[in-house]
Amino acid sequence: YKDGRFDCVILSQTLQQTMEPRRVIEEMLRVGRRAIISFPNFAHWRVRLRLLLSGRMPVTPVLPYTWYDTPNIHLLTILDFRDMCRDLGLRVVDRAYLSASYGRMPGFMADLLASMAIFVVESEAR
Repeated sequence: YKDGRFDCVILSQTLQQTMEPRRVIEEMLRVGRRAIISFPNFAHWRVRLRLLLSGRMPVTPVLPYTWYDTPNIHLLTILDFRDMCRDLGLRVVDRAYLSASYGRMPGFMADLLASMAIFVVESEAR
């Protein structure tokens, strides 16, 4: 697609399954003004607790695969994603943190309590 062809490009729960997530986001923002990106939060407290107590990779409703069957090749957390946005020079326009138990939640301790994150980002150069 041509540069700037779209107002918004969406990547829903797929970033962790791409070979080159940084390049995917850069391409999204090349063809679109903004990108909406959602991903499972691998730092959710249930994931952490299951790993701590069982010593095995957890299987959860949001992450329903065993380690050898998972399509996820890049395990990321909300904090990791925010760091990557900073490294790429992206501005976070909006964000939402979701929990299966509580729905949308505030950003306070989101990396620990949210099972899913949604970010709207754009290039700071715009």
